[in-house]
Amino acid sequence: MRVLILATVSLMALGACQPETQPASETAAVAPTPEEMGQDDPSVPFEPAPVGPPRTYDAYSKTAMSFTPGTLTLTEAPQASANLPAGATFAFSNGYILKTTLMPGGAQQGGAPVNFGSIFVDLSGAPIDVSKVVMYQVDEETVPASGAPNGGFCKKTSFLATYTVKSPGAEDMTIAAFESDTWPPAAETALCGTFTYGSVH
Repeated sequence: MRVLILATVSLMALGACQPETQPASETAAVAPTPEEMGQDDPSVPFEPAPVGPPRTYDAYSKTAMSFTPGTLTLTEAPQASANLPAGATFAFSNGYILKTTLMPGGAQQGGAPVNFGSIFVDLSGAPIDVSKVVMYQVDEETVPASGAPNGGFCKKTSFLATYTVKSPGAEDMTIAAFESDTWPPAAETALCGTFTYGSVH
């Protein structure tokens, strides 16, 4: 009888030391949702923001008329995905085409950003507002076999910077073309030239 009592007491003590068993639904870790992790819901299709209609400009400066006589049609391209910026196609009437991707904040990027105040000119006399410089990375450059005797803007155009000045009934856009493997470029010689185009409304 004494052995039986000791065994019973031991079992009761062992049971008291065991942790309380909880249902599996309570112990299983709940995985965070994509929204909680700062991600887009993969089940929701990405819808890019709408872009504006194509804009047409006439070659205005001597450099623009020399390299790209005629007109320029600037067509914005929507974002391909949530992680990629929008872009634009610069199509000139002589067949020269530049397909690009936007570089948000690129004008002020790097430890030694480009001095756009010495590159662009506002005919109104106002200082250049660097925050209004729009940067593009050139993804594809097409130089026509004929119609472009001077070739493209650069031997290999890598980056474009645009600065637009608007006035009542008119709009002037200057393009600065750069040839460089990186941005900002390491050498001042990376600037190939500036080309101005105008549009009258």
